[in-house]
Amino acid sequence: MSGDGAQDIHAVLQRLSDMDRRSREQESLVPATMVKEEDWQGLAFVLDGVKVISAMNEIRELLPYPEAVTRVPGTKSWMLGLANIRGELLPIVDLQQFIGGGAVVVDDHSRVLVIRNRGASTGLLVSSVLGMRHLPLSKQIADAHFDGTLGQYVYDVFGLDDGVWPVFSMAALANDKHFMTAAQQ
Repeated sequence: MSGDGAQDIHAVLQRLSDMDRRSREQESLVPATMVKEEDWQGLAFVLDGVKVISAMNEIRELLPYPEAVTRVPGTKSWMLGLANIRGELLPIVDLQQFIGGGAVVVDDHSRVLVIRNRGASTGLLVSSVLGMRHLPLSKQIADAHFDGTLGQYVYDVFGLDDGVWPVFSMAALANDKHFMTAAQQ
């Protein structure tokens, strides 16, 4: 290899080394809003006036309230009916009413969270969705407990500057025998 070739390689290596150094210096300036590996991600929504969050992997889809929901006779009041979503029948449940709160008043903020369990999908009506949240694992509250019906589905709690965020388990809801029994008795 000629002397000029060796100098070219040395120059390229020097540039790469400089780029690496500058990159590492800039790393500390990355905005804090960027997701860190130690963050937990979920979808935040309001349930009977309480801000709750569910794991992103438990929610399959987010929909506006369907234009047509057909009531099914002989079902509990929280079972709103069936909606035709892209050719598939989707049961729609008023989640707030199911946990013992008042019925959701459907408006422009209302959303249906679609969950899937054991091959079946269910739509859960909530009053509003607050969006995706990234919660630092360092903000988990150890041994937190929620009372009432909501507490049956809360498996974790985060304490943040804007309040306490219970983590609502869609899997626990879908496996609840009361949730699986929508028929009037």
